[in-house]
Amino acid sequence: MSIQKNPDVAAHSKSDFFAKGKKIAAAADKKSKLTPSKTIWFEDHKDLLKFLSENKFDLINLIRNQPMSISDLARKLHRNRASVTKDVNTLEEFGLVKSEMTVNAGHGRVRMIKPATKSEVTLQIRF
Repeated sequence: MSIQKNPDVAAHSKSDFFAKGKKIAAAADKKSKLTPSKTIWFEDHKDLLKFLSENKFDLINLIRNQPMSISDLARKLHRNRASVTKDVNTLEEFGLVKSEMTVNAGHGRVRMIKPATKSEVTLQIRF
């Protein structure tokens, strides 16, 4: 059974996980085109708690279509730069966002944040 509060975030059971795996394997056997996806598996609840927050999901949704600097993210999210930087670092640690330094004409360099992948991301929790 899946619990879905937001179309971009869902919690799935272990049987959902294996059913999805069987579906992918069957599609691969038929040489069907596979849709890329990413799964993040949390075995320690402390890691899950470190990761989950509405602020992080808001940040991901904001950069989904356009990379942004930390300053732009902080301004649009009405948060301070330090908090946004901390969330970006956590999301980068889990492989959900990438950052790169780019030239900002007249202002030196700026750290631009973008999604690491355009494909679906699934969160799995093992208890």
